Amino acid sequence: MAEAAKDVNEVFSRLFDHRPFLRGEIAYFKKEFEEKRGDREVEQLFKSLELITEIKEGQIEKIVGSSDDNLPRTIADIQVALHMCEDTLATDKQFNTEELLAKKRADRNSRLEAAQRDVDEKLKLLESSYQEKELALRQQYEHLEKSAGYTK
Repeated sequence: MAEAAKDVNEVFSRLFDHRPFLRGEIAYFKKEFEEKRGDREVEQLFKSLELITEIKEGQIEKIVGSSDDNLPRTIADIQVALHMCEDTLATDKQFNTEELLAKKRADRNSRLEAAQRDVDEKLKLLESSYQEKELALRQQYEHLEKSAGYTK
């Protein structure tokens, strides 16, 4: 029976113990990964470090100097633009208020009424002038008819 148990253990070990196979696969994967990747990450880290050092040593002073030269003018330009925007908004508010619209509407109505009164007055003057001329012409024709003897 010990022999049978030993054989069962050997069969079990061959069927279900994958450690030797996995060790070989892991070693192969690790070898392939290291060969393909090499030291790319380390090289990229060194390149990044060099770039950062270069920026730190040369570019920061240049940027600070350029900022010191140009920022005051830029800030002044921005303040002028901001002031112009505020003026535009204030003007826009001034012209868009309901009160201003009502005032202009009332002004237009009063000018319309004044124009209508002026037209009515001129019409009355024309009508009275027309009636006076008509009366004068009637009287003149009556006088002519009387002097010509056509009166009845």
